[in-house]
Amino acid sequence: MNKKLITLLAIIFFFIGGFSAKILCSSNVSVIATDVEVTLNNMTLNNPIKQVLDEKIKQIQEIRVSEEAERKRIEEIRLMEEKELEEKRLAVERRFEEERLEKEKALAELQKDAKIAYLTFDDGPSNIVTPKILDILAEYDIKATFFVLGKMIDVNPNILKRIYDEGHSIGNHSYSHTYSHVYKDLDNFFEELNLADTAMKRVLGDDFETRLLRLPGGSHSPYKEKFAKAAEESGYKIYDWNALNGDAEGIDLDKDILINRFKSTVKGQKELIVLMHDTDTKISTSEALPEIIEYLISKGYVFKKLEQ
Repeated sequence: MNKKLITLLAIIFFFIGGFSAKILCSSNVSVIATDVEVTLNNMTLNNPIKQVLDEKIKQIQEIRVSEEAERKRIEEIRLMEEKELEEKRLAVERRFEEERLEKEKALAELQKDAKIAYLTFDDGPSNIVTPKILDILAEYDIKATFFVLGKMIDVNPNILKRIYDEGHSIGNHSYSHTYSHVYKDLDNFFEELNLADTAMKRVLGDDFETRLLRLPGGSHSPYKEKFAKAAEESGYKIYDWNALNGDAEGIDLDKDILINRFKSTVKGQKELIVLMHDTDTKISTSEALPEIIEYLISKGYVFKKLEQ
């Protein structure tokens, strides 16, 4: 483009130079001026270089108009696609939200009528009975809660580790379970809890923490009220029970006695916290456990572990 323009200008200057010579040699200035005007007009009308330039300029303008139209078309398509994608995304989100609400509603309806059993075991871990109970729970794919003693952890740390590794809940049940020491005063009481907590951390790591607590003998006693209150104020969540198998009511009780005792305490309750024991003297508890579980299943109970 620049080379053609320079050529055009050179030609114009050439003609202008010729016209200047005419003016100097002629006495009729008006005739010369007329000749110049006619010549320039002829140049404008007939100059092939200018025609080429005009045509190129016209083509460039047409190309620019076409490109701008194409750009607008592409932008419109992009905006339309973005709008469609956003509408699809919102539709998917609405569908998921509707499904979530429907599931929550259905779950709430089920839970409203659900019957839940929390199996709990006190005074372990023991070397003989606790593993038998863990085997049975694994067979039924049930998670339970073990309220452990610090002194038993010191004897059977590997059993505590197994309880933890298999996903059961672990609660504090004091260190010694010796009433005269545990309930002597609040200092002794918290010393017992702290010793048990320390025993758990030695096995499960310093990051382990439980706020589940079952007082030795339970909390339903007037003289234990201050201990229960102090524990709750310290952040513990206390769990007693509303059903049991009676394995603490005698020595070497037959499993059928335990099963019948348990059934007598269920009484159609929708939510059960079942008290049992897993010391090595409670072999009949492990023997009765499968039938207790089967009974609860037949009555429509589902099994859960206690949560913090």
